[in-house]
Amino acid sequence: MSGLDDTDLQQVQRELQIQSFEPGTVVCRAGEPTRHWVGVFSGLLLVRRPPDRLGPSVAVAPGGWLGEDTLARFEPWADDVVALRKSHVGLLPAQTYFRLRERSLAFNHVLLARLEQRMRICMQSVQAGRAGGADERVAQALLGLFDPVLHPAVGQTLRVTQEELAEICRLSRQRVNQALQRLGSLGMLRLRYGGLELVAAEALRQFAGHGVNGAARPAGARTAGRRAALGLDLGGGGAPGSAASRATAAPAGEGPWLRRRCRRQALAQADAVGAAPLE
Repeated sequence: MSGLDDTDLQQVQRELQIQSFEPGTVVCRAGEPTRHWVGVFSGLLLVRRPPDRLGPSVAVAPGGWLGEDTLARFEPWADDVVALRKSHVGLLPAQTYFRLRERSLAFNHVLLARLEQRMRICMQSVQAGRAGGADERVAQALLGLFDPVLHPAVGQTLRVTQEELAEICRLSRQRVNQALQRLGSLGMLRLRYGGLELVAAEALRQFAGHGVNGAARPAGARTAGRRAALGLDLGGGGAPGSAASRATAAPAGEGPWLRRRCRRQALAQADAVGAAPLE
């Protein structure tokens, strides 16, 4: 709310409602009218997408706000907004929001900057989803949470658990742990007790968009890489004596159909390496 004049700031302080929500509590329910602009003072909120919609869910960290796009369209909430941890949330009435939007140039500058940054992150997320895997998905989610425009109160240290990140990214906790260990080993993050410290924002941004080698990977490259690492390809069963060759080898005396079945099973296992199912 920086930049508001004294009159507007006093109005916001007078009409802003502060409420506390326990973990798992629904802050805004899908289908209900949008009556407030919602801000996070502490804790962590999640805009929970339904299972049939691909991609990570949207998380809102301290300093972040949500609902301006829904308010602008005069539509009900499209998804549930839930508290991932105990959160203190500010609810600014829609009437106050529209009044500020009509009369305050500074408020409109804030809204425009937020909308532009959110669109930029959304486009980067789509690109990362096409080119990368689970590690890139975790990196992209962290970029959004550390973003100084969307979440100015976070700074360089984010309070978040692996379970919370797993729900945001729609991955298993074990897979998120592997991704964090890799990002830490690359010098982008430091794992702290109860949270993460951002060390190299630009390196994390490059990784999220292009992977560790700095070049976008074509669709299917991730799966092909895992298959190659296991010694698998469509034309053979892997290097002699490798785990892949043992996985695709049919028992002696059996026909080609069984060898094809074993190879399909091994390929399915290769596709599962490094990518847990969505929760």
